[in-house]
Amino acid sequence: MFKLNDPLNDYVTINDEEHPIYMAFDNVMSALETFDDKELSESDRLYIFLGIMLHDYDQELISALDFETQVDVGKQIIDRINSEPIENQPVDLEGNPMPQPKRDGEQLISFLFDAKYIYAAFMQSYGIDLIEQQGSLHWSKFSALINALPDNTLMRQIIDIRKTDLSEIKDKDEKKRIKKLKQQFSLEGKGSPDEEGGDMYG
Repeated sequence: MFKLNDPLNDYVTINDEEHPIYMAFDNVMSALETFDDKELSESDRLYIFLGIMLHDYDQELISALDFETQVDVGKQIIDRINSEPIENQPVDLEGNPMPQPKRDGEQLISFLFDAKYIYAAFMQSYGIDLIEQQGSLHWSKFSALINALPDNTLMRQIIDIRKTDLSEIKDKDEKKRIKKLKQQFSLEGKGSPDEEGGDMYG
């Protein structure tokens, strides 16, 4: 939970010793992207994820850990990331959105396909240039800000479209309109940025 009266805890415990993790929003994004590489084995994805989050690029620390300990450290890091989940969708140790009550677990935000909308929304709402904030803006702050995006930003409107339950819309014309928008902004089946569809999404 994000609390103003608590310091941000950017450490994990490894063999009874505290080690820093690097929670800049762009570093967390890079680490989570590791889980999208299905050509790698589960253990290799975890290994790379830990290397990015611990900045252990020479792998001296990680290579000394057995797989069970690596999983434990990975869970500690995921817990830190989930302390302020985006759109109340925490991720699991494979980077997948975890299903929530009354929600089917559909992904609501993609840092890859929604990057320009997120960037524009932060500039519009907060005057924050996310490119300039790389390596600086903490993940918890980034998450809090993206969760609080106002309704007049396109990113918030896209999120709301993806969240909309068509079965709850009674008006046929409105349901048809929202269904078309949901198809336009759907993240299902997205493979690469070149596959984006729709005038507003391309």
